[in-house]
Amino acid sequence: MKKRDGFALEATLFVLVLMSVLMLSSYTGAAMATRSANLDYRTSRVSYAAEAGADAIMAQLADALEDGYLSDEELYSITAPELEGFTFSMLAEKIGDVEVETVTDGPFAGLYSLTQKLEITSEATDPMGNVSAVIVSAKAQAFPVFQFGVFFEKDLEATNGPNMTFAGWVHSNGNIYLSSNNAWYKDMITTPNKVYHDRKDQHLVYNGVWIANASGTDVKLLFDSRTHPTPAAFRAESGLQFDNRLQTDAYGVDSLAMPLPAGVSAYELIVRREAGDGEQERKAKYAWKADYYIEISLGGNGDPMNCGVGGGAGNASCGIGNGGGVQGGQAGQLCVKMKVTRAAGKNVPNKVQCDNIFSFTWEGFWESRDQRYVDVLNIDVEELFDWTEDKIDRTTNILYVTFINTNNANDPSGDGVFPAVRLVNGAQLDNALTIATSHPMYVLGDYNTGIWKPASFVGDAISLLSNNWNDANHQAAVIVRPVGASTTYYAAILAGHSATPCDHEDVGCPGGYEDFYGGGIENYPRFLENWSGKTLKYVGALVSVHEAKLAVGTWSGRPYSPPKRDWSFDTRFEDPTNLPPGTPVVGNVIHTAFRPVY
Repeated sequence: MKKRDGFALEATLFVLVLMSVLMLSSYTGAAMATRSANLDYRTSRVSYAAEAGADAIMAQLADALEDGYLSDEELYSITAPELEGFTFSMLAEKIGDVEVETVTDGPFAGLYSLTQKLEITSEATDPMGNVSAVIVSAKAQAFPVFQFGVFFEKDLEATNGPNMTFAGWVHSNGNIYLSSNNAWYKDMITTPNKVYHDRKDQHLVYNGVWIANASGTDVKLLFDSRTHPTPAAFRAESGLQFDNRLQTDAYGVDSLAMPLPAGVSAYELIVRREAGDGEQERKAKYAWKADYYIEISLGGNGDPMNCGVGGGAGNASCGIGNGGGVQGGQAGQLCVKMKVTRAAGKNVPNKVQCDNIFSFTWEGFWESRDQRYVDVLNIDVEELFDWTEDKIDRTTNILYVTFINTNNANDPSGDGVFPAVRLVNGAQLDNALTIATSHPMYVLGDYNTGIWKPASFVGDAISLLSNNWNDANHQAAVIVRPVGASTTYYAAILAGHSATPCDHEDVGCPGGYEDFYGGGIENYPRFLENWSGKTLKYVGALVSVHEAKLAVGTWSGRPYSPPKRDWSFDTRFEDPTNLPPGTPVVGNVIHTAFRPVY
């Protein structure tokens, strides 16, 4: 045999080389796997960052949405999100013009939105130079609230006595209470909460509530969210009885919010201009939308509008009722004291013209519901249009009035200052017109009954005075209420309502019909006369986004006899070109498609 000297060394070296090769291969594989994993990780991160950028754009577009229209300036002002380690390139483009689009599915199928199609590109880059981009197709949708027959931000109560038939979509963001012997609803009823076939103030069920099914047949309401508490049971019964035209949280109905920042009350829609108002408030509030904005100071020593001691003419010149106050003892002072702001290019009436349009009366009439005199600013709508004379530089579409320094004013009888706006001679409108105020509003006589124009009343509370109204018959608390006359109003209403404070079934809720009931939708437009046997024809849309803050007199006083209610939704509002000026919208932005860019 040959000698084997040195074999062990050769074998050892061979094994070491083999192990080195195996270890190198393993390390190389692990390094490649690590690099691949890191690459996948970075790619995923930059992809998620691009998607986050698109979401940030969507959120900003939702804030910018107003009246279904996004301006180029709003699109250009979009900013990239701050995400550590990433840089962004953003682009949002409008695709085509705003379109009127009918909703085809979901709880609001049948309504229309003002829709702007959008294409959003978001590109993200990480520190290693990895790039990812996504394109999102979206729709900015705005739902005008006056396309609802009734829209309530809070609980909606409908417990009418005299007959009431209402054609138009009824929606409340709160609960809905329906109990009547003679109420007919001809369209959808929706809420994200509950429907109760009962009164809110006390347990009292009347079986005269009828809801039309899809074929138009009136079907009696005999169930609610208490008798059918599970979503499946409620849906089954509503489908059987009404073809799903009564929908609650059982259907996943959405709550529809006003276009205001989170935490800001919808009451801000009617509040006067404030220095601290942000961009979103300025877009939403009637005071900022107005092309004719008026502030009237009522107080302060030496102020001609003040009827108190030390004021312009003192108590002796103020008087009570018609002919008193500025209109009588201090004629000509009102227009001098007005602070007027008009939109660019718009003119104001001279003093004589202003005095024809506006007049003020301290304690013009007794308000039986609030148990006090009303200090009345009359706006003569006919005189307003006579001054306008179809001149573009005079035309008014939104007139807003507010009163300031009311805490420093003294009225003649000392019962407290209670300023309000009253519209007179409004039967014929020459153009679309919204009149708004942060205070109560009264409308005297037929309104918009000539050649129809889009119109709305906006205020703390709205009271309707008949064609037979006369201030002289309302100068003190009365037992026999003056008789009204049949009167017609064509206008949308947005105002505060009186609310029943709690559900009678809630623990600790006192209940009590006489002094507890808020008045319901049947008393949402308020009355002060004996309407027995008379017809109040109302055609429009009833929207309440808050409880009244100033006109807080309760329904329990019942300073009237109710009219025959010939009420209906104005179907002309189903065409967005017929909406009253300044109509608020509830808006959102929805995804319609998503795709990565390679």
